[in-house]
Amino acid sequence: MKEKMKSWSLSAMIVSGLMAGQVSAADSAQPERMNPLSGPPVNSAISGGGTVPKGVLLTALNFSYRDKNDIVNDAGLGARTSQHELYLLKLRYGLTDRFEILFVPGYINNHRDSYLNQRADRIAGPTDFAFGGTYVPFSERLGDPFSLGLSLVANIPTGQDGPEYPPGGDVWSYGAKVGISKVWQPRHRIDWDLGLAQPTQTGNQGVRKNTVIATTGSYHYVFNPNFDIGLEFTLENSKAWERNGIDMRNGYTEMYVGPTMNFCLPKWNMWLGVGVFVPVVRHYDIATASDSPRIEIKLGKVWSL
Repeated sequence: MKEKMKSWSLSAMIVSGLMAGQVSAADSAQPERMNPLSGPPVNSAISGGGTVPKGVLLTALNFSYRDKNDIVNDAGLGARTSQHELYLLKLRYGLTDRFEILFVPGYINNHRDSYLNQRADRIAGPTDFAFGGTYVPFSERLGDPFSLGLSLVANIPTGQDGPEYPPGGDVWSYGAKVGISKVWQPRHRIDWDLGLAQPTQTGNQGVRKNTVIATTGSYHYVFNPNFDIGLEFTLENSKAWERNGIDMRNGYTEMYVGPTMNFCLPKWNMWLGVGVFVPVVRHYDIATASDSPRIEIKLGKVWSL
């Protein structure tokens, strides 16, 4: 795993160096308006309040690496550690200037370490895909003072199915979210969300997950059309799950914060985002293997159809 991380780090440095060449070549004068590609959140959990214009397709490939080797609230009980690699492909298409549809297929790769009588293993497969839409009663792009998005998403039970797979997965669930985005030309952009996710069924291992409430935020400062930096956070709270109708007493609250940056290539309508997030709040009702830090990478492109 250490060798793999070294390889990812080297690759990120090479890509960053190539992108930096584009940054240094950018015109030093301030643009009158912010580049539409500038300042998007890097963390896959943050959406904001905007939508893509009518007839435009946005694709974004998100990669998240989480090494869950830090046991919190141990109390001598211990917990199984693991390494997670999550891939999400976000597809957003503007049906009108105020409404877009969203489809998010995903894939997760889990390397689980040995624990008690359990041997180390690896499980991998698709996530529960998401499908939904976002309506914006206010859109800054259309002349409103800010963008306000209202989203509703259904998660489809396409995930890994079986007793060896993550508990509570492979079920129907829904999510609702309100998001706000605001741009102060030509350098400042903020995105903020408040939402919930609610499973409707019992999933793998007889586990029924509970309501998750989350708020997220992002601020980015745009140096020029090719480069911006930001600070982003996610704050999430989950009620305890149930296994075969019995309270698992595993509720939690966690908050991650970290710096991010975007390298934009307006000529090709593409950008690359990189972020590192560290925990500032971790409260778990039972011993839990938590990740510190989280590494997020986003590669996006806008297609005009």
